[in-house]
Amino acid sequence: MKANRIYILALGMIMIIPSMLNAQQEFQFSNTINNPFLLNPAAGGMTDVMQFEAATRMQWVGYDAAPRTIMVSGHSQIGFGSDRKVLSEFNVKDEKFFEGPSITTSKRKHVIGGKVWNDAVGPFSKTSVQGSYAYHLPLTKKLNMGVGIGLGFSNFRLDQNRVVLYQQDDNTYDQFLGSAAQQNFGDAQAGLVIYGEKLFLGLSGTQLLKNDVTLNSVITQSQHARHMFMMLKYRLDISEDADLEPVAVLKSTLNSPMSADIGLRYVHKNRTWAGIQYRTNNMIAFQIGTNLIKNLYVNYGYDLSIGKLAGQGSGTHEIQIGYYLGKNRNVDKELKENQEGQ
Repeated sequence: MKANRIYILALGMIMIIPSMLNAQQEFQFSNTINNPFLLNPAAGGMTDVMQFEAATRMQWVGYDAAPRTIMVSGHSQIGFGSDRKVLSEFNVKDEKFFEGPSITTSKRKHVIGGKVWNDAVGPFSKTSVQGSYAYHLPLTKKLNMGVGIGLGFSNFRLDQNRVVLYQQDDNTYDQFLGSAAQQNFGDAQAGLVIYGEKLFLGLSGTQLLKNDVTLNSVITQSQHARHMFMMLKYRLDISEDADLEPVAVLKSTLNSPMSADIGLRYVHKNRTWAGIQYRTNNMIAFQIGTNLIKNLYVNYGYDLSIGKLAGQGSGTHEIQIGYYLGKNRNVDKELKENQEGQ
């Protein structure tokens, strides 16, 4: 199975997957191509270093009760038995504008990860904690496949300070919801990835248990709907130092139109990048990022509405700050090898 064939197959899937899923309930990030693990529990551990990231998204700045998201995540390969040395040294010279870690294939991987996030939209807020496990195995020397599952716990609540009632003295509202309307529930995510040095294809689903929304024992007619995601990107070499990455991200929720982000990213020496994406709900997203000193990277994104909300508020701002961590440098081994070579 060659990468080009998989890429063509994936593009075909984009064209034929039907609109499936109520409105978007889950968090949304425009820059998930930098860290697909945010959407897919199988997408961790594609490199031989740990990756930690903190991200925030401030949507429709200028509007009261606009969506806000904060997330912290991390993932890493782990070893079992005799195969315990799964991580590599990384940026041992502490270079500025270092090259990012390389994708590794042709080997089996056990990957663990975790995410903690808070997502607030209007009067509703959701805080979640999730742990994940994934298993990767080689399809060819240049392609790996991985499957993963994430299990966690969420608290969904109503913020009384953001509720606006038509009738301020609403006895029914006070009786059934009151000042502490919330719900605690367990949930699951799952995903599949096929990846190589140039190709990434990911399919994932969130809120898979499809829990009913229940506030203070009042069962509503709403559900925490399943969300399905598909991400595809492919890196094209245009020169020795530069690459282009076409990218497509599809998002679907039951009874809602499918949303698609289609874009292109320019990558310079695997160190600095800039991109643009068009979202089918009349939004253009810009992003720029770079690797900094001490294994640190930063990415900034700005979403500009070109639809009915064009010119209102200050757009949407998104910031990701991450850190790569490899194994400790074995200085004693290096000194011994140098002495033996003399």
